[in-house]
Amino acid sequence: MSMVACCESYLLIGVRYTDHEGLILFNPTTRIYRLLPKVYVPTCAYYVHFGMCHCLDDEFNDDIKIVRLVQYHQIREVIVYSLNTNSWKSIELKRTRFQWIADPVLIQNHLLVMIFYDGSRYRRLTRIGCFDIKAERWSNDVLWSDTLLGEIGSNLTKKRKGVLYHLGALEGQLRFSCYDVNKLSYSIWVMKEYGVKESWVKLMSAPGEDLKEVYHPIAYRQGSSDELLCIPNFSGKYSWYNLRDKQFIETGFDGEGLHRTKYSFAYVCRGSLLNFPGVQFFSSCKVSFS
Repeated sequence: MSMVACCESYLLIGVRYTDHEGLILFNPTTRIYRLLPKVYVPTCAYYVHFGMCHCLDDEFNDDIKIVRLVQYHQIREVIVYSLNTNSWKSIELKRTRFQWIADPVLIQNHLLVMIFYDGSRYRRLTRIGCFDIKAERWSNDVLWSDTLLGEIGSNLTKKRKGVLYHLGALEGQLRFSCYDVNKLSYSIWVMKEYGVKESWVKLMSAPGEDLKEVYHPIAYRQGSSDELLCIPNFSGKYSWYNLRDKQFIETGFDGEGLHRTKYSFAYVCRGSLLNFPGVQFFSSCKVSFS
């Protein structure tokens, strides 16, 4: 089993999903789960990405939606699952030029933001796209600020090896990281107000040789005299990185080495499972994480 998406109090668990055995929607608080209808995954798929959101507009519109994006050959397929109808719906089946989608991250609880690459992850970054899970459609791309574009613009217009990008969420804000292996530099930007391109702010910039053993930041803390990023390394140790002094502070917490894990999640349980109109759940749960 592996967790492929999470949102609020819900986990989406894949059960040997590449072998088409299924997906489980699971609430750890209530230990209630539902086995989702099976959908075919092409064996030639280049990638399979998921996103999930809790659509709660009012007492009459309460639903959980899941989006699955698959790329195989030169075809991109997008389907959306609704808990209320317990069914999948086709949104897009489109022939595209060969592209990679990477690092999907959920912003504002319903926007799945991701990087689009031209050719492969180690070639040219073309854009940052967005799929609105609640509205079940592609939304506006994320735009670069002039400052951010001025700093990494040459990397976006040329097919350069050795420049790695990564998207994530930091305190609910969209985070963009750029690691230039050639220049040995590492920078992190956050979008303070989603959708406003001039709200991009550089959070940190450091020599790459100091950070070559670390992974992407998972938490941010601002104190009275310092700003700290919680950054794990590939051995599973977590440290605070002081943005002012550019030094690491040990946390004393060790986890599973990132070189042994396929995905990394920060999960917070915020409530219990709600009763959805017309939905019947199983009364017990025997799900093991292995």
